[in-house]
Amino acid sequence: MILYFVLLAAVCLWGIRFRWKEGFADYMSPQTTGAIKGIFVVIVLFSHLRQYIHLSGAWYDQAYQEILHDLGQLMVVAFFFYSGYGVFVSIRKKPGYVKTLPVRRAFRVWLHFALAVCLYFILQLALGKHYTVKDLLLSTIGVKGLGNSAWFVIVIILLYLVTYLAFTVFRKNPVAGAAAATVLSAALFLAIRAWKGKEYWWYDTIPCYPLGMWYAIAEPQINRLLPSPVKWCAFTGVTLAGFLLLHAQIDQNPGTRRWFMAAALLFALLLPLISMRVQINNAALRWCGKRVFGIYILQRIPMILLAKFCPDLPNIAFAAITIVATFLLAEGFERAMDALDRLLHLSKPKPRVPAAAEAGTATGENHSESK
Repeated sequence: MILYFVLLAAVCLWGIRFRWKEGFADYMSPQTTGAIKGIFVVIVLFSHLRQYIHLSGAWYDQAYQEILHDLGQLMVVAFFFYSGYGVFVSIRKKPGYVKTLPVRRAFRVWLHFALAVCLYFILQLALGKHYTVKDLLLSTIGVKGLGNSAWFVIVIILLYLVTYLAFTVFRKNPVAGAAAATVLSAALFLAIRAWKGKEYWWYDTIPCYPLGMWYAIAEPQINRLLPSPVKWCAFTGVTLAGFLLLHAQIDQNPGTRRWFMAAALLFALLLPLISMRVQINNAALRWCGKRVFGIYILQRIPMILLAKFCPDLPNIAFAAITIVATFLLAEGFERAMDALDRLLHLSKPKPRVPAAAEAGTATGENHSESK
């Protein structure tokens, strides 16, 4: 199974660029952050595969297991960090954006999730499982499950709602809004911890969301400070050293989540720091990054079917079929959800591009992209 990490590394190296002296000005662009999210959503898929296959004691399976064990919940840090960053930037740059958060962010994500849960409901009934409409309804709010993943979607919806509340109160002061969102995120963290207890994955990466907001606030100062290679090396080195020390504490004290949460914050900071000088950005990763939701929420469908009907399938084949099927499902789902969003006015219509601009794009003269 380690072959799949080798293949992922090869994809990451495709088109990789380095810029040592001045760094990349677009290191936090939607294209760059989308590619990074694409890497991690594939790793999440690799992680979930372990629940459906039998890993041997051979070195190649143990290496696969060890990588995923070392990453743990760090594999979802990028999603929270970049979400917090993106929401804050949108609030600051787009008048009226805050008002759209309950419907065009929270409700829209929940609707997509609920429809995906319906697919799992139909699948489980077709496989002879006994679920009721009550089970279905409870699954759409994350109280129960039908074989689907749920926690991340529910948590990000709640974070959108606390963001709306914070910036509605402090609509004219983005920094105060970010501070209020941080306090409310902490309250959400405590509430979910009280609810879920030992199911720590529900809450231990929540702090990375407000950290993304604070990074957006500090970004102008960071961008003035870190073009210097020496300062960048020093800052990145200290952050990396702190992360490695904290990660070592996790290994020594696996039951202590405070070490993990501190490590997760430093890991989140390493993402933009490394992206300043190393750009991992290609079409394949951007494709995955644009379909994070579909890949995340639908990946268990082919896993469930293969485990049911092809239990003796070799791990390599099981993973290959799952990956291809997940990508196909994600593409179809995202297209269907885009059409539904337009029908329900849950997304802004794409602006019409003048013919001259289209011609410029076709010949490579127009390099601007809307967010």
